[in-house]
Amino acid sequence: MRRLRRIVAAAKDDRRHAENGEIAELRAALAEQAAEIERLRATLEHRTAWLEDHGKALRDGDARISTVEDRQAALDARQGALDGWLGGHDTAFEGLHLRTENLEAARDVRTFTHWIDQHELLAAPKISIVLPTHDRAALLPRAVASVLAQRYDNWELVIVDDASSDSTPKVIAGFEDPRIRSIRVEHGGVCAARNAGLAEVTGDVVAYLDDDNTMHPLWLKALGWAFGEHPEITAAYGGFVIDDIGGLPTLFLRRYDRKTLERENLADIGAVAHRAGLPEARFDESLVEMGDWDLLLALTADRAPLVVPAISCYYTTTSGDRLSHGPTYDDDFAAIRRKHSGPEHRV
Repeated sequence: MRRLRRIVAAAKDDRRHAENGEIAELRAALAEQAAEIERLRATLEHRTAWLEDHGKALRDGDARISTVEDRQAALDARQGALDGWLGGHDTAFEGLHLRTENLEAARDVRTFTHWIDQHELLAAPKISIVLPTHDRAALLPRAVASVLAQRYDNWELVIVDDASSDSTPKVIAGFEDPRIRSIRVEHGGVCAARNAGLAEVTGDVVAYLDDDNTMHPLWLKALGWAFGEHPEITAAYGGFVIDDIGGLPTLFLRRYDRKTLERENLADIGAVAHRAGLPEARFDESLVEMGDWDLLLALTADRAPLVVPAISCYYTTTSGDRLSHGPTYDDDFAAIRRKHSGPEHRV
């Protein structure tokens, strides 16, 4: 009987120890959750303060945008706010609204940005940037300046003047860096202009920039690493920041999934890059505003791209004559779905 009592007592002790261990684990988990809640509260306060300081003024300014000069001033204001965040590594991403898969993806971007800034590349492929432009003489210098500010030297910029009728030719003539060259083509739209640029590139890798956007200063270095260290890849894409959604800059970075890509675009053209000379790297000139989606689908038909955890560009929404969600949106969307989706998804 005494032995039975000892066994029962030992069992109770073991159960108490196990319960104490579970309680300790629960307490630790609660402490972690409390710390996360406090971090989120601080982030919310930071974003609210930014919205009060910048968002209202910028939105009020949008109501007064009626000229190219006004639009340029709005771009400058928003870019200045973005530069303030993205100039640092530890706090740069706290003010960004995140449209990533999860917080880990955002942390990957921050970690990689810091690493690539400090890292010396073993290989430095030549990167060609194709930049089409049409009647945006006031915006073009800012886009070109963002290329000149790259922390990567082995590049060329091919500007394609899509028959501009303003002072764009004079602006282009003022660019003195020998790595910048230009061609002028008959007006055929942005996809035709990009194809004309592709015919002129001499680099190993091709990247893109629109004339109303600006390139993150580490994007070309990130691409140099991606294509230099990963000879197996033919295409890549990264994240991009839209200047103002609900008063906050928004970081977009999505992992690659073919079925998702068949339903929706995962990257802006400024976030897409590929090796030069690929037969599938050509824009469908029948499309007006979704050439980037069509290109990414073509580039990844047989092989997934490398998703680079870096910011490629700042996507601005204040410039005039933008193509996004224009009158051809539905027609382009339907055309791409017919072209690339499986029969079960076609419209």
